[in-house]
Amino acid sequence: FRGSGDSEVILAAFQEWGVLEAVKRFLGMFAIALWDAKHGKLTLIRDRLGVKPLYYGWNGRTLWFGSELKALRAYPHWQPRIDSASLADFFRFSYIVEPRSIYENVSKLPPGHILELTRAGEPSLQRYWNVLDGLRTDEQASEEVMADELEALMTDAFKLRMVSDVPVGVFLSGGVDSSIVTALLQKHGPPVRTFTIGFDDPRHNEAHHAEQVAKHLGTIHTTQMVSEGEAMQVLPSWGDLFDEPFGDCSGIPTLLVSRMAAQHVKVVLSADGGDELFGGYNSYEAVFGRLQSMQGQSAMGRFARNVAAAVPWERVDGALAGRLASADPGRSRSRSMSLRLRYLRETRGLSTTGRMFEHVVTSLYWHDDDLRDLLGKETPRLRRSSDDYPGGPGDQMSLWDLEHYLPGDILAKVDRATMAVGIEGREPLLDHRLVEMALSLPYRMRRGPLGTKHLLRKVLYRHVPRSLIERPKMGFSPPIGRWLSGALKPLVDRYLDRRRIAQQGLLNPDTVETVKRRFEAGDPFSVQRVWLLLAFQLWYARWMEAPTAVQDRDAAAPSAGSRRDEVLA
Repeated sequence: FRGSGDSEVILAAFQEWGVLEAVKRFLGMFAIALWDAKHGKLTLIRDRLGVKPLYYGWNGRTLWFGSELKALRAYPHWQPRIDSASLADFFRFSYIVEPRSIYENVSKLPPGHILELTRAGEPSLQRYWNVLDGLRTDEQASEEVMADELEALMTDAFKLRMVSDVPVGVFLSGGVDSSIVTALLQKHGPPVRTFTIGFDDPRHNEAHHAEQVAKHLGTIHTTQMVSEGEAMQVLPSWGDLFDEPFGDCSGIPTLLVSRMAAQHVKVVLSADGGDELFGGYNSYEAVFGRLQSMQGQSAMGRFARNVAAAVPWERVDGALAGRLASADPGRSRSRSMSLRLRYLRETRGLSTTGRMFEHVVTSLYWHDDDLRDLLGKETPRLRRSSDDYPGGPGDQMSLWDLEHYLPGDILAKVDRATMAVGIEGREPLLDHRLVEMALSLPYRMRRGPLGTKHLLRKVLYRHVPRSLIERPKMGFSPPIGRWLSGALKPLVDRYLDRRRIAQQGLLNPDTVETVKRRFEAGDPFSVQRVWLLLAFQLWYARWMEAPTAVQDRDAAAPSAGSRRDEVLA
């Protein structure tokens, strides 16, 4: 076979092996629609990890699909209506949990799945990849042998994603994940272009760390600092960028770094997935350690539960908010006290690992009582137990994040931001071979003497000095609390206006007002809640208040940023 494009390879593979066997041979990211005219069958396929999105609607008679919800809105016989369970998901997690979408009768095709529809039937789903099927047990292998194997596999996966007929770059934060991607590519190829975003708030700025790593590796490096004013310029288009409610505020710097990269390259590599695969989140084990120490059957555990049940939490929250408002901003004692007491409040009575797991993964920002106040009704919770996932607490949290958080938040954010500026974002750490190997590692190799991501660090320190990497983890979140109190305050006042909320009829205006007051008083828990309310309102204003058919069709039309589905990426 000889062809000139990815799509031709896909068709030839389907003809040679059939759809199911062919897709198992594909590497990388893809969203595929195949129409078999001879047999009258439509097939939709999404890549294993959900790097590329694929939505579909079904009304019992007609199926419509697309890579973005704005494309589905062009279908004239569908009236978009908000799904109440999905709305609750958004306020719990800050994103819509797969396979739901924000709309009734519209779903996301789950990662690693195939959908088939014939003229006479209904859509049927088939899973073609499950990470658990690819796990292996190799407890006897030495750490050095596993490090060598990991480096060889990463090198192969990363080099494959550098294949391109246009310039390629890397998002570099200076952390473990982006540094290992950059280091191995720089070692095995021409000089790499790297891009970093920094913030003018030193508590959120990692740009200087990235510059040190780039200097050591010899990359062609570009840095941009983000101000409140630039964030203000991004938010009016938030509803267009994320065409369903999306509350990860790191989408702001992700869009800005993508814009910067688009001036130099057409393909960029983003090092997402390292935390989920190699035990990078401290919360994985910290929560379960707290459960065992506080929620056990000991006398102290019973005493803690009894105290938590007796505390008048509304009065405590109010008193803490007042104290936080008058506290020295440079000291964290009041914030720490608030965090500890809130944890005690929300986990009281959770006496089993399974119940703690369910609480952690389903109550990130609004727990059930507060969510009932906000939405004015009970909402179904996505039920998950530690029994749904094998292994210990760390393994279980990794699998949850791989199934939900990664595609619903991280990958959606990078895909929307890069495609919006006309560049292709690739995910080298999410090669499925690498995923299967990482999750097969004994947990002692994922969290060991080197800390989180133990084995990944062991490989990285072969190429980058440990002193350049070891520092407290910041993540990629901007100083959103300061921004909401500063440059973004006019947006908060406008979109969280009591009359506006009441007219929409979706959220309780009294609850929204309470959240705003606590935020203004300095309550740290209210920062994310105010941001989620604002993010939802920006989406609602764009898509639900007065969108016209012309606007919907214009939004669905191809543009310079139209997505292009890839097999090898």
